[in-house]
Amino acid sequence: MKILVVGDFHSPIYEEALYNAFLELNFDVNKFSWWQYFRGYQYNLEQEKNLIKKIYYKFQNKFLIGPTVNRLNKELIDKVTATKPDLIFIYRGTHIYPKTIKSLKKEGSVVFGYNNDDPFGADYPGYFWRNFIKSIKLYDHLFIYREKNTQDLLNMDYNKFSLLRSYYIKENNYPIIQASNEKYNCDVIFIGHFENDGRDDYIKNLIDNNIKVKIFGGESWQKSKYHHFFLEHSGPISNLNKAEYNLALNCSKICLVFLSKRNNDSYTRRCFEIPATKNLMLSKYTDDLNRLFEENNEAVYFRSKDDLLEKVRFYLNNPELRANIAKAGYERLLKDGHEVSDRVKEIMRIYNIVKNEKNIDS
Repeated sequence: MKILVVGDFHSPIYEEALYNAFLELNFDVNKFSWWQYFRGYQYNLEQEKNLIKKIYYKFQNKFLIGPTVNRLNKELIDKVTATKPDLIFIYRGTHIYPKTIKSLKKEGSVVFGYNNDDPFGADYPGYFWRNFIKSIKLYDHLFIYREKNTQDLLNMDYNKFSLLRSYYIKENNYPIIQASNEKYNCDVIFIGHFENDGRDDYIKNLIDNNIKVKIFGGESWQKSKYHHFFLEHSGPISNLNKAEYNLALNCSKICLVFLSKRNNDSYTRRCFEIPATKNLMLSKYTDDLNRLFEENNEAVYFRSKDDLLEKVRFYLNNPELRANIAKAGYERLLKDGHEVSDRVKEIMRIYNIVKNEKNIDS
């Protein structure tokens, strides 16, 4: 069978990771990428000195309208017409018009959608998810990232969906025996973006109590009221490439997780990437996470700023217990199957169900 993965393709951990997993599992897979239609402006991949051109592409990429978006949709239809894929997997289809999905289905393809963000989140402007939300009922099946979206979709009278969690990538996330690097060695590490949800207060409280903390995650941390304090005590808050990211997690004694309120997250990708390093994950508690990794046996959770400090102190002083929990979390990760190839197998399981239903109907 033929598979076409459609998406932005700006990052190696999203569409590209699924595409590579399809390849690894010996599927005949192709890709349709759209970031290059906009010259990479959203991600600073190309510097354009012509201000008019820059505004021209940025406007269309932001508001999802205009000749470039129209061309993108037309060329996607042309590609599907020429190649006749059995399955089209659209990752976060912000740029795909509802009428385009109708055209793709007319070519005989099964069309699946997936969204790793919350399209019903209050923090997004209405235009951002306009095409995606209008298209929901057109998908043969929609994969959701978080359980919260179950009720959102049922409220739309749509029930052809299932949970497809994020994942780790075994080539990127793995244990390094006795890892050590001066840049990353610390008691506690947090790698992620800044949100104004109090996470900087939690981290500052650790530092104020003589816990050696490292923070990485880029320019968003400039918005923190403690930005200069963190620079003084933790060092530059830079972004990390995939090799640096894995090394940094391995070099810390405890790996910290905060959950995005913007996306109403009850878990996050790091909740798989950290156990994959066989290191201790210390996360904000949710029932969802506790179902994935049992509290105090496979991961550790905190519920307040003081609780976080208390648990950091306890596990720093109990390295054997810390290692045992980290090992159990690693084993649970492997047992339950949270690698990207496991997600591709789930996509294909659903495809076979949907295809059989279509054959019965016809």
